[in-house]
Amino acid sequence: MSWSQSKDDHQWSELSSRYVIKTPIFSLVRSKRVDRENRKGDFFIVEAPEWVTVIPLFENDLENDPENSSGDEFLMVRQYRHGSQAVTVEFPAGIVDPGEDPVDAAVRELKEETGYEAQEIIPIGSVNPNPAFMTNHTHTFLARGLKKVAEQQLDPLERVEYRKVPVAQVFANMGEGEYGNGVMLISLAFFQKWKKGK
Repeated sequence: MSWSQSKDDHQWSELSSRYVIKTPIFSLVRSKRVDRENRKGDFFIVEAPEWVTVIPLFENDLENDPENSSGDEFLMVRQYRHGSQAVTVEFPAGIVDPGEDPVDAAVRELKEETGYEAQEIIPIGSVNPNPAFMTNHTHTFLARGLKKVAEQQLDPLERVEYRKVPVAQVFANMGEGEYGNGVMLISLAFFQKWKKGK
């Protein structure tokens, strides 16, 4: 089954744009655009930096550690989020600095928030979190072979705690209460896709 219209039929062209406001974490742009039928409109676009989310995975080795029956575990962080004005449990995550490669940002965020490094950082997905008005992508990485190498390196206004959480518990709770961060749901979907493709 194919779509009734081609991709080009849906395109809009930009006539002009201007910044409404610039902040350290995003800019708001007012863009005047026109479509193929000459319909014109003003649209507000959020220019945001790229994001990274790291899924630190402790894989249970039942063959070499039969006493450990808890199953695989994620290393999760817990912190206050100012947008929702609530505490959330999520994966280590953050902004990609200008000129920084997303994989380097993933390594940096994991170490800063937890003090852990990984033997392997695997890119498992990248998606636009809200294409209706956002320009950026959130990149998800899987971290394996974890080792504690340092203490946390938090910003002055950050307070982040971390601990292992069974994978089954995260899937059971995600989307509810403290597990209500939407980007975490995106990351879990990529994790499931990676798991099926192993």
